[in-house]
Amino acid sequence: MKYLTLLLSTLLIGSGCEQKRPDGKEVDGPTFGEISIMVDEGYEPVITSVIDVFDTIYGRAKINARYVPESEAVNALLNDSVEVIIIPRSLKEQELAYYKKKGIVPKMTLIAHDAVAFIINPANKDSVLTVDQIKGIMTGEITSWKQINPQSRQGNITIVFDNANSSNVRYCRDSIAGGAALPNSASAVKTNSEVIDYVAKNKGAIGIIGANWISDSDDKGVQSFLKNIVLVDVAPQPGAEGFGPYQAYLATKQYPFRRSMHLINCQGRAGLGLGLASFLASDPGQRIMMKEGLLAANIPIRLMQVIKE
Repeated sequence: MKYLTLLLSTLLIGSGCEQKRPDGKEVDGPTFGEISIMVDEGYEPVITSVIDVFDTIYGRAKINARYVPESEAVNALLNDSVEVIIIPRSLKEQELAYYKKKGIVPKMTLIAHDAVAFIINPANKDSVLTVDQIKGIMTGEITSWKQINPQSRQGNITIVFDNANSSNVRYCRDSIAGGAALPNSASAVKTNSEVIDYVAKNKGAIGIIGANWISDSDDKGVQSFLKNIVLVDVAPQPGAEGFGPYQAYLATKQYPFRRSMHLINCQGRAGLGLGLASFLASDPGQRIMMKEGLLAANIPIRLMQVIKE
């Protein structure tokens, strides 16, 4: 944290060193100027909060965020359409090779840990699933709720994602289904909120969303969402205790479907991307992550066990 404090102080001092482009427009610095970034749409609630605070603190800074599917953000980065993105993974080797040829080393800042969450209709009482059952659903080996609970009346399982190109689809395909194609029962809407709405209206559905959409229990929108859906707990094996995608269980890794949130900066200079990354990794930024229900990367958390008598 001493290094981070020093870095932030340096950024503030450097904010007065303005430069001009050949066209006369101001080049952005760590705490001033204007840039456009792309953000995985699953992070819209938390990054909207971050940018509101950042732009308020640094009155001469303006960050324009577009919330898009992960693949669109990465493609835009590789096509030089944008220089800063926020996604739930780091760059892959082949993606880094592109920048190596250009002599650029992308700066990847670990911001927080979040999770892929599974939601069901309140009429469905099978709210604890095992890791193998989740895998079976994602590979198409389990197609009916009766395969999970013979007493179930929910019928066939329908899987709904936020977007066909989203990070949630990639994660389920690559990390849960082992690279296998997702079953024909899987479909996509457009946004996380549409997934929640679909599940609320369809008793046999299982929805996949970013956990931060329903993690901030103080948010009135989240409170409304939680009245209409049930969050699935995941157990390691049948009969074992299940855990939800909450901060404590992300920290202890008892919730298995955890992923890491990165800001990837390819500006190649000390621009506003560096300032945003530094803010997100600082104490104020990390506290916003915690408030929004994510597991902050740089703030130690205190776990307490409540013993019921």
